[in-house]
Amino acid sequence: MTPTQARPEGRISGDVAPALVTGHWAGGLAASPYGVCAHLHRIAEARDRAEECRKIAEAGIGRVRFDFEWWRIQKGPGAPFDFSLYDACMADAEAAGLAVLPIIYGNPVPMWARPVWEHLDEWGRYVEAVIARYGDRFPDVEIWNEQNLEGFWHHPRDPARYTEALKAAYLAAKRANPDVRVFLGGLAGIPMGYIEGIYQAGGGPFFDAMNIHPYSHPRPPEGDLDVRLEELRALMAKYGDAEKPVVITEHGWPTHRARISNLNVLLAGLKVAKPDQTVWRAVFAATMAGPDGEPPYDVAEALEEALPPGSTAEACFGKRLRERLAAGDVDLVVYPFDESFPVDTFGDVRAFVEKGGVLAVLGGMPLWFPMRETAPGAFQGPSGITGGASAPNRMALKIDVSAWWIDDALPRNALDNRDRAFPTEAAKAAGFKGDPAGEPGALRFQTPKLLEEGDEFIPLLTVKDANGRDAAAASVTRFADGGCLLLSGLSGRGVAGSAGEAGQARYLPRGMAIAFAEGVDQFYWYNFRSREDDPAYSEHHFGLVHSNRTPKPALGAYSNFILARPPGSVQTPGPWHDEARKFFFPQWTRPDGTKAGLLWTTGPAEKKVLKFDADPIVFRAFTGLKLAPVRIAPGAYRVPVSGDPVFFAGGRLILDDLPKAYPNP
Repeated sequence: MTPTQARPEGRISGDVAPALVTGHWAGGLAASPYGVCAHLHRIAEARDRAEECRKIAEAGIGRVRFDFEWWRIQKGPGAPFDFSLYDACMADAEAAGLAVLPIIYGNPVPMWARPVWEHLDEWGRYVEAVIARYGDRFPDVEIWNEQNLEGFWHHPRDPARYTEALKAAYLAAKRANPDVRVFLGGLAGIPMGYIEGIYQAGGGPFFDAMNIHPYSHPRPPEGDLDVRLEELRALMAKYGDAEKPVVITEHGWPTHRARISNLNVLLAGLKVAKPDQTVWRAVFAATMAGPDGEPPYDVAEALEEALPPGSTAEACFGKRLRERLAAGDVDLVVYPFDESFPVDTFGDVRAFVEKGGVLAVLGGMPLWFPMRETAPGAFQGPSGITGGASAPNRMALKIDVSAWWIDDALPRNALDNRDRAFPTEAAKAAGFKGDPAGEPGALRFQTPKLLEEGDEFIPLLTVKDANGRDAAAASVTRFADGGCLLLSGLSGRGVAGSAGEAGQARYLPRGMAIAFAEGVDQFYWYNFRSREDDPAYSEHHFGLVHSNRTPKPALGAYSNFILARPPGSVQTPGPWHDEARKFFFPQWTRPDGTKAGLLWTTGPAEKKVLKFDADPIVFRAFTGLKLAPVRIAPGAYRVPVSGDPVFFAGGRLILDDLPKAYPNP
């Protein structure tokens, strides 16, 4: 325990006591803006579903969101509606004091009602029946889920077609209950073009709240969630919807283990590149910090585990990367798996390759998105960056890349079961271990077009193009000077790491505070319970609790946020971050009149002297731990500020004093 910390008072990490129950606030939990996604309709045992609802309510979360799937309720055209499953789900949720947000859609749409836009009468009757069944128990309803993704729309994404379904659902919902609020189906990300397509198709009058799923993982929320919400508001204003509420019905960070992208390509490629090398000294050139501002050590651990025994791996940023390369104790540099790369050290890496080193670029399009280090561990991509801007970096390493938009003979359906990539004889000889049915996801293809005499281009995976020629989806280039380049054009083949449980807990209050500062009306975390079947699959690890319902630290962080900003709190207007978007201080007034807020920084940790308009001020860590910063004057405190957010209560932060009145030591 540090000198600034006192004994715990409140919730610590994942230790959540059953203090927040129905009726804790006026209106009960159902009056809360705080929600969580939970697949209640998929829980077979009623006692397990009731337990899930009870655990959600104990954390103080007031709303639960889950699917009301058409195919489960109606088995054929004109068939009666069977609500028995959903009646049971509603009973368990309401017994715990939870309000339900139903996602009304087909997943999939029943065979007899496809495509939905050609069966709008049946669709409307289904929507009307659901809402009529539950009446005022549904204050809000959501029409579809992530309809901008083909996997949920079940057809090529089409905002105009979705608008037809939305309009029919809206009119049906209002017939059943004129007071129900109709949410737009939660959109994956904030797809501005798709949203504008809905407006252009006349969809604006047919939803009462904009609804988005603005995931930013594994990146932190700052400079992403806030900026994109502001862009969304501007687009809504363009179409006269500036005052319409915005809700976030999915958001979160997963806690999965890191997984190396295209691992089979990496291992076989290293054997092709340097057949006699048995041990590797690798560095991962990160462009993203972990939740503590340090390099993503989990990626380095996964890389070290994957390489031959005796190998080492370190994740590092620019300064440390330069030190390692200058020391000459590196054999392999691995670039990030998301098509980004640290452009500040590109010259050092190029020199490393020219001296005989191996560079692995496994993220799809090589050297596509240059990221500049603006501060230790903080990276930013140039505004409006395009592939053309990064082309000189590719040319410096003699990389020529093609794709279907460059050469129409190349595959463009690589993410389904067609156009799979198969290992070459060189890859097989190197022990390539992959899918016997071929590797999916080849979207970029390498050619030897820019190579010079003495350079050797060795395809590892190839796909037949429309002309029957082999296109290299993964390759090794051995340069005449001894250096090697390992490339993979396969997409979506791995995970570059996660926030981890500690990072998830830190990002949760920061993301929620940003959302409410930007005027979001309701916030739902995705999701309550992790599935955890695959340790490296992000989708299985978003939960606030593990698969056995033991809590992660994020559950305590969510509960502590609700304690600090209870339902009915009113956001304070005005600035809530500095001009550089490094120091954040959103503030609000609680229903009892108490002024409160949250502090954190994405820059280096420091003790910042802050002035408040009242005294005393109570400070708590996001874990629930009560803090005791040094009081240096009435209303003035030296507060430790870092990426770990700190709640304060009892007064308003005086913004005029931030830059000048109390200089920081």
